[in-house]
Amino acid sequence: MTVWIEVALQSHRSDDGSIGALAGLVQRVAVFADVTPVSTRFGTRDIALKTPGSRLSVETLEGARTLCAVQEESPSMPAFTRYRTFARPAGDDVAASLIEFSQADDALCVPLAKAHRNIGPNPEPEPEREIERIEWRIDAGGADILVTLETSAEALPTLRLAAPSVNGALDAVFSLAREVVDAAPFFIAPAEAHEAQTEAVRAARLDLPRTATRREAFVAIAASVAGQWFGNAAASGAALGDEHVHQLRVAQRRLKTLLKLFRGYVDDDWNTRIAPDLKWLGDLLADARDWDVFTDKTLPAYAASDDSAGRWQNLIAAADAKRSDARERVRDALASKRYARLTLAFVEWLARFASLEDASPTRFVTYAEKRIRKDYQRIARVPDLATLDPHERHRVRIHAKRLRYALEFFRSVTSRRTREETARLLGELQGVLGEANDAAVAADRLASMPEASDYQRGFARAWGAASAPRDAQEGERLLRAMHRPRIESSI
Repeated sequence: MTVWIEVALQSHRSDDGSIGALAGLVQRVAVFADVTPVSTRFGTRDIALKTPGSRLSVETLEGARTLCAVQEESPSMPAFTRYRTFARPAGDDVAASLIEFSQADDALCVPLAKAHRNIGPNPEPEPEREIERIEWRIDAGGADILVTLETSAEALPTLRLAAPSVNGALDAVFSLAREVVDAAPFFIAPAEAHEAQTEAVRAARLDLPRTATRREAFVAIAASVAGQWFGNAAASGAALGDEHVHQLRVAQRRLKTLLKLFRGYVDDDWNTRIAPDLKWLGDLLADARDWDVFTDKTLPAYAASDDSAGRWQNLIAAADAKRSDARERVRDALASKRYARLTLAFVEWLARFASLEDASPTRFVTYAEKRIRKDYQRIARVPDLATLDPHERHRVRIHAKRLRYALEFFRSVTSRRTREETARLLGELQGVLGEANDAAVAADRLASMPEASDYQRGFARAWGAASAPRDAQEGERLLRAMHRPRIESSI
């Protein structure tokens, strides 16, 4: 059975809800010029399956029903899949047809074994989505690429570029995807679970199997980070809120931690095609997040502690305006071609990395144990935090944050006390030392704001000077109460 590879892109819905205008933009790409598109409308209804990576649906076209099954090949990542697809005509009794379908191929036995129990003999009363689809068959780079543009009332227009997984197919599909992104307003599609979400997307819990290799663990963690990253970018499309900014910032920090944990996997392609634009995006997010904290947390705390809170209101209003400007810059960035190219380059890099043969596979458990021990010693061996200068304490905070993220990545092989107690203390340590960093950032921002008075600048410096020893003392207590993280390496 042929294995396919696919890149999924999305676009915003047109004013009239049709995909004709998008199809016209796609048609401008050179390789589409002499290709006649085929348009269809059909109904589809998903059937719930309990097997991860397997999907089942019933498609109805001109009264004829077809059972369609898709099985994803590992590893799974946002916007890129390797899969096998199966199709079989379905009779009036869809449940009976499904039983026959599951027996038609050994690969379908497990995922479809109990699926017939999820539907009745007559599926018409079940909700059905109407899909509008435009298809092109493209010969690009020696690969036969099936391009489908679909839309429905429930989902944004999605463009899928799929080809049989043969030599050269990966290059051809991503090359065509880059041309499409340059020509039309498409961007990397988020994971299906986040497609219609408007709330901020937090990091998903990772449960890496103990038998995973180091390379497999890296790909799984990177895919998880991408899910949080792309999910928040998509969810913020309607209105970019402070929590969207925060979670996008967290995703970027988690990615940075991952790259430091697996330094050997960072290559020239990453450094030249991805790293510069990641820094561009990260700087915008950091600035927006700092203005959020400064406006919503730090300045109100100053005002509440002052004997005249009213004197801070004009400054808070000025900070809020600067926060709005910073957020607008993030919003413009997420809608830009530069960002679309960055996310596509990231997915391409990860897809290529995942497709490479592992010349010397090693268990990730062994690697995790070494990395966690080294990162823990980096903070455990520091002198009393009260004796360090602000810059040195800030470095301890950064290392504590990286260790906390690493424990989240490797949680499936850590002890219960590590998952619960050590991770909690790391979070508290990061928070306490973060208060001092916020005070330092606030003092710098006040120094640069013409709206701030000398009194307010002095107040911020005094606040930081008074809170730093207290924060350092509490940080020291948390650090020394922390048990060494433990990796349970036995299988």
